[in-house]
Amino acid sequence: MTYKTELGQMLDMRTAVPGKVDFSGYTMETYQRIVKFKTAYYSFYLPVAQALLLAGYDGKQAAFDEALSVLLPMGEYFQIQDDYLDCYGDAKTIGKVGTDIQDNKCGWLIVQALLRASPAQRKVLEVRD
Repeated sequence: MTYKTELGQMLDMRTAVPGKVDFSGYTMETYQRIVKFKTAYYSFYLPVAQALLLAGYDGKQAAFDEALSVLLPMGEYFQIQDDYLDCYGDAKTIGKVGTDIQDNKCGWLIVQALLRASPAQRKVLEVRD
């Protein structure tokens, strides 16, 4: 699980180069891959897989596969909400100041914006002061 999380972190860092805006890799597929490995496996699947092991499901792969099919999408939905709150959430309420946009993160909001942006709008997004 640590390896999967490290892969997600590496993917996240490769798309968020400090001081450089390059949206060429900001796709929904890239976002989903980052989220799957960086968040969904350890935050959602790992606790349930551990519980299944403790409950005696060792060797019953179907239970783990079923958990994975439910929990990875839950992790993605969680991260989408977190990305939204990073931009629009009140720091006093959510307990953190969001910096995903400033950090050039491949987040859900920017991926959605790029999917809908005209070429002129995309140029505006690429300009940083």
